[in-house]
Amino acid sequence: MKSWLLIFGLVVAVCAPQAAPNSKKKAAPTMGVRVEQQPGTASVGQTARIKVHVTPPEGIRLNRYPGVTLEIDKNDGLRLAAKKAFVGSTKPISDVAKFGFETVDPLLFEVVPTSPGTHVMEGTLKYFYCVKKSGYCAPGQQRVRLTVKAR
Repeated sequence: MKSWLLIFGLVVAVCAPQAAPNSKKKAAPTMGVRVEQQPGTASVGQTARIKVHVTPPEGIRLNRYPGVTLEIDKNDGLRLAAKKAFVGSTKPISDVAKFGFETVDPLLFEVVPTSPGTHVMEGTLKYFYCVKKSGYCAPGQQRVRLTVKAR
């Protein structure tokens, strides 16, 4: 009887759901996102250049590797030349002094409005950040919503 209870206990211990190792994971900091459109209001059918400026909050640094990516998964009334923009390095960086961005280069998109009005682009911003004070580093992401004006 004791062996049966021991085996049953082992099976329960192995099969029981475990707490996820990152269940106490801190929420990633929210980045500041500012959009710059050139020209300020595009004509229908005219290519507009969209610059997305990403700024980390005070005390946070964004890493060059694996970089910063914005992938657009929803857009209204716009044709996009590409749905994904990236800045940073695709290869690991060996020089510690060059790990982080001093300032993050803007993410660039080219869009063509298909109708007049204010159009919305939505997507996910992905980044790898470090807390300057503690040295804690982790991946982060946030949803972003951008607007493009057309006449």
